Amino acid sequence: MDLRKRLTLSVAAVAVGSGLAFAPLASAAPQSAAAGCSYPYVCFYKGATKTGSFQDVTSGWQNLGASKGADRMVNTRHDDVVYTHFTNGQTHCTPPNTTTVFNSWVVDKIRISSSSSC
Repeated sequence: MDLRKRLTLSVAAVAVGSGLAFAPLASAAPQSAAAGCSYPYVCFYKGATKTGSFQDVTSGWQNLGASKGADRMVNTRHDDVVYTHFTNGQTHCTPPNTTTVFNSWVVDKIRISSSSSC
């Protein structure tokens, strides 16, 4: 096995072993994903059901209530990032105009920041 293949396999093993394989996945928010979530809101979904929306910039965490455990979030804000907190203590930053899929982590809190980048 050549060195490049060994390094690729090593990096993949470290990522899986450290839990990086389960990190939230962010992508540009397609129009269909933002359906039912208008600017300037951050919306949470469980399947096809919208469970909540938030719009206030805060300095601290807001509990999600009915949106706890959502499987995805849509950030329709043009200039603001969104920090999500998970029950495992990890946090994630989502850039403006982005959808995040939460995979196996359980989201429980949100903080909208006026910063335009993570």
